[in-house]
Amino acid sequence: MQRALHSLTEADLSKPTPCSDFTVAGLVDHLFGSVAGIGRALGAAVAEGAAPSSAAANGTSAGAANRPSSAEVRIADAAQVTLEAFTRRGLQGTIEMGFAELPATIVASILNIEFLVHAWDLAVATGQTIDVAPVLSDYVLGLARITISPQQRASGSFSEATVVDESAASLDRLIAFTGRQVSASYGARSG
Repeated sequence: MQRALHSLTEADLSKPTPCSDFTVAGLVDHLFGSVAGIGRALGAAVAEGAAPSSAAANGTSAGAANRPSSAEVRIADAAQVTLEAFTRRGLQGTIEMGFAELPATIVASILNIEFLVHAWDLAVATGQTIDVAPVLSDYVLGLARITISPQQRASGSFSEATVVDESAASLDRLIAFTGRQVSASYGARSG
């Protein structure tokens, strides 16, 4: 994730992403909201950062908080306090997320999925290449299979899984499972 965010340019912010609801700027806002929401549910004091513009919120333009130099810092800061809070809390029990009470293990899984899948989204949108160890993408794919339910797909949080060859790299299988189209022209690879 850090490498994908670090390489963002001003011109990248309005580009579409494979996450069809978002431009790059909108995806950064979404990722921040997810990470910060989990952090706050864990009792962490996550800094708000600059509020996105209404255009950024709907995925069409960059808010001030998404300047290329600040997107990396914004996500890193939110992730740090969230992960520190999770480390203190542990994975036992449940966490009240505001919309539902979820097992702590599922909430931790959501973070893993968000970071890896959206790193891929950003890499594809901006023409970057990301290298992901197969053991990591296999692990996150396993988490996704447990975490992404038919109800989440029905609600629009995830599209239906797309078809990819069983012998495809584990990152490609993860991406397809989350409902994105995997293409040989994409710059992400597993291995």
